[in-house]
Amino acid sequence: MNNYYELIYLIKEIKVSLKDTFFDFAISPHKDVLEMFINSESEPLRIIFSANPNETTLFLDTYRPPKKSNVIDFFKGIEGQKIVKIALAECDRLVYFHFKEGHALLFKLFSNNPNLFLVKDNEIIDAFKNRDDVTGQTPPKPYAPDFADEVNPKAKPKNQVTRLNPLLPRNLIPVLIDQHKVDKMSPEEVKEFVAWITDELESNPHPRVLVTGETCLWSEEVLDIETEKAFDTVNDTIRHAYREAVHTRRLHQHRHKVQQMLERSLSKKEAQLEQLQQADKSLDRADEYEKYGHLLMAHAHEQKRPDQQQIEVKDLYDEAETVTIPLKQQKDIAENAQYYYKKAKESRTSYEKAIERIGTVEEEIDQLEELLTELKAIEHLPELQKWIKDKSDLLENYGYGTDDNQQASSPYRKFKIGKYEVWIGKSAKSNDKLTSLAHKEDVWLHARGVAGSHTVIRMGNQHDYPPKQVILQAASYAAYYSKARGMKSVPVMYTKVKYVRKPKGSPPGAVVVEREEVEMVPPQKPKS
Repeated sequence: MNNYYELIYLIKEIKVSLKDTFFDFAISPHKDVLEMFINSESEPLRIIFSANPNETTLFLDTYRPPKKSNVIDFFKGIEGQKIVKIALAECDRLVYFHFKEGHALLFKLFSNNPNLFLVKDNEIIDAFKNRDDVTGQTPPKPYAPDFADEVNPKAKPKNQVTRLNPLLPRNLIPVLIDQHKVDKMSPEEVKEFVAWITDELESNPHPRVLVTGETCLWSEEVLDIETEKAFDTVNDTIRHAYREAVHTRRLHQHRHKVQQMLERSLSKKEAQLEQLQQADKSLDRADEYEKYGHLLMAHAHEQKRPDQQQIEVKDLYDEAETVTIPLKQQKDIAENAQYYYKKAKESRTSYEKAIERIGTVEEEIDQLEELLTELKAIEHLPELQKWIKDKSDLLENYGYGTDDNQQASSPYRKFKIGKYEVWIGKSAKSNDKLTSLAHKEDVWLHARGVAGSHTVIRMGNQHDYPPKQVILQAASYAAYYSKARGMKSVPVMYTKVKYVRKPKGSPPGAVVVEREEVEMVPPQKPKS
């Protein structure tokens, strides 16, 4: 945010550039940002005004042709009018652009609601923000703060300094106080110190951006904070700091979005691993179910009452004990035995799958932790954008979509093979969504034996299969979006969607496939 002393120099610099110029138009390409385009005899000019409370600023930027699509023009009432005067309010951060026809643009460069007003005859007739709320009101008036003549020795050093000169940049005062040991000064020494640092601002400016990202007019002798970059003009100093601030904000926003997604995925994988590591319980249940089956088969000749819900039998493995076995009312004793044999088999299968899955989940956890470590080390937006592009396939596996426009909003990727549309899942949840949305006569494909994206060829209710070449092409896409991408040739199974079902309670992306056929294809990335 520009301080008062920076605005003094800034307005002097802008006055020189905007002499004999005319307001052309103003647009807002981004939230809280207004671009004003100015016509001059030599070259067109562009002024940036940011009304973001954290980045409030005004500066003359390098010219760039406007992108006027999908934007709103502001202040049409002064288009073509000549700028006749530019002024800064005394002791306040209000900047005025006066026009020949009596209008003025008033920049309010402070508070939590900075704004730009179009004023005429001491009345706001238009505004950049909250137009309906402020139109017809009296514009803000300059407010000159009180300057103390004496120092209160009981006040804190920062209060002593700011009472003597309330216009000093308050964000830098604590460093000045520590550097020059103001807390050890007498009242007279504090007055002399404030007079000195004020004079340095007024008559000996050193425009620079500090390593902290803040702008400063004091030299390193006055304020001993390392310079990130020095400039010849205040305008260039403000422009550089603003661009860096915007860059940092966008970096943090984009990085935070990816980080949140990865941390959610990591949390889910860790919970999944903890659950899989308790797979021994499935074996215990399998033994118990099998025991129930044996005991029930030993009593298979007995008649069960229609309403009987359990049976109590002697334990064949310990005759001193009895075992109570729940029964399915609609089944007889022998059928209940077969039910428990089936449950035992399912529990053992569940155990085997869990053991197989543990290694995969551990690899995914390591992968997620590595991605998070790399992400947190990124400090520049272009670097982040390149990293996201390079890691797009990994990130998409965890639910982060990087495709543009329709691809980004769609739960799956879409491509064309001739007249056939092909859908490809982006993640496990996306795979479930894709398969549930597909028609039963669509063709479903998946790389066999490895994790990967579900792929569907849309058939438009046709009962036959598409040409073999279409199947092979789609299969190569399924191979590319799988863990077998690095292989020269990948087995890909395919069938109709009606032969694909999702078992109840199965994890995202898991399905059971019947009547599949298999083709060996090389992985191939689809063409956009």
